[in-house]
Amino acid sequence: MKAILEREVNLRGFVRDRLAEGWRPEQISGWLKAGNEPRLRVIGCETIYAFIYRAAQKAETLWRDLTRRHKRRRPRRARPSRDTIKDRASIHDRPKTIETRGEAGHWEGDLIICKRTRPVLVLHERKSRVTLAARLAGKTAAETISVMLAVFGRIDPRLRRSVTFDNDTAFARHGLLRDMRDMTTWFCDAYASWQKGGIENANGRLRRWLPRHLDVDRLSDAEIQDIVITANLTPRKCLAFKTPFQAILTELGKDVQIRFS
Repeated sequence: MKAILEREVNLRGFVRDRLAEGWRPEQISGWLKAGNEPRLRVIGCETIYAFIYRAAQKAETLWRDLTRRHKRRRPRRARPSRDTIKDRASIHDRPKTIETRGEAGHWEGDLIICKRTRPVLVLHERKSRVTLAARLAGKTAAETISVMLAVFGRIDPRLRRSVTFDNDTAFARHGLLRDMRDMTTWFCDAYASWQKGGIENANGRLRRWLPRHLDVDRLSDAEIQDIVITANLTPRKCLAFKTPFQAILTELGKDVQIRFS
């Protein structure tokens, strides 16, 4: 008997199109589960992964659209357990002021992975849409928290309230943000990174300059920050065509400190 994605042409086309646009299987699954495509069957991300790697055996290359672009998938038992992230607070317990973007200082965090090079940490402020980025030396939890502490240490304390993450183990040492920067941390549901939609949108914008095939190590830190500044100086419709920099200055006054390096 054929699998669901091999039987249902419209669903298969939808999945292929979203993968080509850079969506992750969990984002596709989450979008369907949220009822955004009522004419399409709801499927889990494991069904999508199974389809991708089954298709790879038939000379298709859908795996190239994945963030990490592995030609073969690791066995599930070999993947790091999300239980290694201790003291997680659910995004469902997050105050409404964060959800409605009614208060500045609430961030979302993620990593951008390019061509087998060092990852780039991205931080996105929900209300102003200001986006910050810094290259990491590696994807360990220790390296990630070290860079986050440094970035937030250079930011006006009024902009340090909370951060929302997905369940990547790179964020396992999130408790240090609470202890050293007095910031609350929240976590999305498993396989639901779409719940932090602000940074997913910001990542899509940064991908214009940081495509998956790029060797990030060929860029200098100054070039990466030029990309970030360009993104923050671009008017946004959701901000009444102000730039994110203008929005944060309006929010906190012209004396606010935002330094990149």
